[in-house]
Amino acid sequence: MSDLHQSLRHMGLPQLLLALIFLCSYGMALGGMLGATGRWRSAGVAAGSAVTFGFFTDPWEHAVMMVAFAVIGFGLFLALAWLLARMPEWFLRVEPAVVKTPASARESAAELDVPARTPVAAAPRHPSLGL
Repeated sequence: MSDLHQSLRHMGLPQLLLALIFLCSYGMALGGMLGATGRWRSAGVAAGSAVTFGFFTDPWEHAVMMVAFAVIGFGLFLALAWLLARMPEWFLRVEPAVVKTPASARESAAELDVPARTPVAAAPRHPSLGL
């Protein structure tokens, strides 16, 4: 483990930038902010930067260990976030929130015999200058 600490101390700017690119693009590949194509591209950038990081690190085994620690760290963070999100349901017996879609709202209104409101086309409002 002391050899790994020595490798961390002697990292240069290119290695640090590649590690940062890997961490950011790996997080983007896991997240839901991008579409499917964006996630695949982020995963490709993450894999490419991890491999390049391995080429720049001497010995390359330390780079593999650092990338593995980063992936494990991401997994632990996601597991902790999932546990914290589910805890109220387990301990407080809270029912998960039901999101009503417009279609389900119309169906529930039809069951109650409430007439559905139709949207009224309105002229666009222009702000008045108060003159």
